[in-house]
Amino acid sequence: MRIRSKSYLRFIWGFAILWNLIAAPATFLGAVPAIQEGRPGAWVALTFPLAGVCLLLWAVQMSLRSWRFGPSWLELDDAMATLGGPLRARIAAPRLRGDGPILLTLSCINRTVTGSGSDRSTWEKVVWQEEQAVSSDAVEAGPEGALVQVSFRLPFDAPPTQQDNPRDEILWRLQARARLSGVDYDEVFEIPVAPAPAGAAQADAARNARQPAPGRPDASRILIEADAAGGTRFVLPAFRNLKASLVTGLFASMFVGGAGLFFFLVRSALHGNWFSLFVSGAIGIVLVPFTLLLVLIALHTGLVDTRVLAGPAGLAITSGIFGLSWTRSAPTDDVGDISLKVGMQVGMVPYYDLKIARRSGRPLTISAMLRDKREAEWLAAEIKKSLR
Repeated sequence: MRIRSKSYLRFIWGFAILWNLIAAPATFLGAVPAIQEGRPGAWVALTFPLAGVCLLLWAVQMSLRSWRFGPSWLELDDAMATLGGPLRARIAAPRLRGDGPILLTLSCINRTVTGSGSDRSTWEKVVWQEEQAVSSDAVEAGPEGALVQVSFRLPFDAPPTQQDNPRDEILWRLQARARLSGVDYDEVFEIPVAPAPAGAAQADAARNARQPAPGRPDASRILIEADAAGGTRFVLPAFRNLKASLVTGLFASMFVGGAGLFFFLVRSALHGNWFSLFVSGAIGIVLVPFTLLLVLIALHTGLVDTRVLAGPAGLAITSGIFGLSWTRSAPTDDVGDISLKVGMQVGMVPYYDLKIARRSGRPLTISAMLRDKREAEWLAAEIKKSLR
């Protein structure tokens, strides 16, 4: 089966042009004269033409990428991939040249649509994701240019492709990226995935049992300590994922600063009258709770440290911030399987928590927020080992 890479170039240019056709007259006929008249609130309107410039730059970058690499094709060995089985394919990239590795990311995505018309919103949540790097030495020369070999093992317990309901779809997406001089290579393919056949669950469990225990990544910042009672303590320190902490902290700071600046400019422009108070209050009903939510997420991502004590007596999860702490626990005979769960998501990048099933009561969650899936798998295996 041959699948062409997805191209959004026409949509990007159309959206960028439409945005600037609306923003340009509003800027030169509305915002600029208001600024010249000394109305400080009009400076807020300049964010719209600034966004239009960014959209045009993005469209130019996508055009340069399309001109440099042209279309790419994904050639599947079978008509459809099957859950619990292998995905074997080749990416044919005619103009791909470079010495760096090619990062392949296979994702199962739940895309939902809410609202309608101008209130329509589309959300994409990563259900499952796996990555692998293909070195430049492994790239073969084919009749149409470079050939990149693709080989993944699909999970058994993920959902198959579902597109019968356009407001709630399951998509399988393969992304190939390579950092190159000038414009980077970045292509996306949608792959049809069929449900697992009968008996695949037993085969998947047997295969997982034969796999070696995952090793600890060299870059892991998780500390392991021996407990006096005979258990093992796993310490997940604050700022264990610096990139996620910086991203959430930056967004929270932008919204805090933007909210403060907005209210200041609105009140200054409208001279504190009743209409100013009404406008500020109406926007604040939405803006303030959302900004506080971002601040809480930033604090939780960067400053919360978690300690997991696993031993013969059971499992205890203690989290703390600013001297405050809270603990959740379960005895050994109540602890079931420990699996990975996608917690926070930044763009299409998932951060993994650990979900601990219980034989009675609600499951426990270790808010690990680990970017490295191998590190999350290693931590889950070590906790299981300590509970035996």
